[in-house]
Amino acid sequence: MLFNKGLNKDKKEKTTGDELFELSSSLEKNKLNLENLFKNCDDFVRRDFIINRNRRACIYYFDNMVSSENISRFILEKLMEPDTDMGMIITAEKIKNKFLPSHEVKITKETVEILKAIYDGDCIILVDGIDKALIINVRISKGRLVGDPLIEVSAIGPQEGFVEDIYLNIALLRKRIKTSRYKIEFCTKGRITKNTFAIMYIEGITNPSFVQELKERVNRIDTDGFIDSGHLRRFISDNKLTPFPQEIITERPDRCVNHLLEGRVVVMIDGSPFALIYPSVFIDLIKSADEAYMSYYMAMFLLSLRFVAFLISTFGAALYIAMTVFNPGMIPTQLLITIASSRAGVPFPAFLEAFIMEFTFEILREANIRIPKPIGPSISIVGGLVIGQSVVQAGIVSQAMIIVVALTAISSFAVPGYTTNPALRLIRFPFMIAASFLGMYGIISLLVVLLIHMASIRSVGVPYLSPIAPINIKDIQNTLLHGPPSFQKYRPSYLEPLNPVHTAPHSSKNTPE
Repeated sequence: MLFNKGLNKDKKEKTTGDELFELSSSLEKNKLNLENLFKNCDDFVRRDFIINRNRRACIYYFDNMVSSENISRFILEKLMEPDTDMGMIITAEKIKNKFLPSHEVKITKETVEILKAIYDGDCIILVDGIDKALIINVRISKGRLVGDPLIEVSAIGPQEGFVEDIYLNIALLRKRIKTSRYKIEFCTKGRITKNTFAIMYIEGITNPSFVQELKERVNRIDTDGFIDSGHLRRFISDNKLTPFPQEIITERPDRCVNHLLEGRVVVMIDGSPFALIYPSVFIDLIKSADEAYMSYYMAMFLLSLRFVAFLISTFGAALYIAMTVFNPGMIPTQLLITIASSRAGVPFPAFLEAFIMEFTFEILREANIRIPKPIGPSISIVGGLVIGQSVVQAGIVSQAMIIVVALTAISSFAVPGYTTNPALRLIRFPFMIAASFLGMYGIISLLVVLLIHMASIRSVGVPYLSPIAPINIKDIQNTLLHGPPSFQKYRPSYLEPLNPVHTAPHSSKNTPE
């Protein structure tokens, strides 16, 4: 179902970006219009043939997107067989039912649908005397197969990850959600790329206002095209100037299913292996899919560990600067003496020392992404060791600073949300600057500003700091305390689900009543 069909014809034509024409009963006229549209497209193939010995027809498709062998064996050979019952009267419906009953065939006279089918890898058949086209699904998939998640690696749990084919991704979700209440609505956006979008939710659980809001935001988009879901999120985010992501980005089908059951909405785009999940709150950035498959105590421990890692990654370098420069009394005497001796001979102040190392590490991190895979790990390890050892021996930075920077860097990788890392990398530097000017007072002042900013963020209208601000004890119990099922029987109230009960109270009982 297209959720943008309510748009007027002017906008529809503007969105397609193609010069549309009226399909007629004249084959020559249709061929002329279509071939003028795809002039200089050498991969656009036309094959002429005769139906029932007396009716001219032709088939169009993009080469390498369809199986030419299947077109010849299962379509053209069937259509070119003589049929005495057909006579001189032939219709598109008769062709479909008589010759192509085993194929996925659609009949239409809408040029928009015809062009979209060609772009998607279907073939179309035009017949002389018929003002309709037959669209036949003969697509071939040349993308990668379903494999392990590349970024959201999990020690336990399902080991399937999304790929670049949206229909294969939807199939991965369909086999996990076996209900007719699981709804999928498609639309096409992008004047040139014509990307296929899918909005997914569970009817009776997800609040319809979230679904409607996302539909409206997608419908308002008017651009040449999209490359990835990361490009899409820029258009539909509430606050476009914040470094914090306002959506969950995942490549795991199991994580999508879990969030759908909570009452969220999943948005996918064809060509991207990542799904966008709305609404999203801050706590979602440090939660992992592993927690659903672990014991209660281990899940709580790992969640606390990741939160501490988040704090270290954000404030580690800033605290070191503040305590060594402005507040040395906060450091134990023996440790202070050790730090002071390690900094003896270092010509730079603590802030510049930390900035040099943090900036160098960011360069190494970025270079590691660009380096060819066969030599990437060795170059990054050797480069890091050589640079670290060299700068210490040269007296540019202290050994204590190397430890602090390494700890903050490792802690940032402990936060599971990949889109969270850029936010941590960015906000780390303002805290370092504030610490270099005002010490702990600067850190605390900037932290207050950051919390006010985060409290002002909304994700599809949901407060970003939920369930902490505004505080909700039941939601804290459901989302943060990984206790037995009796602790998690309700869906988060900030999602405003139509059915708030997630698990029946008696589900955790081991003995029958």
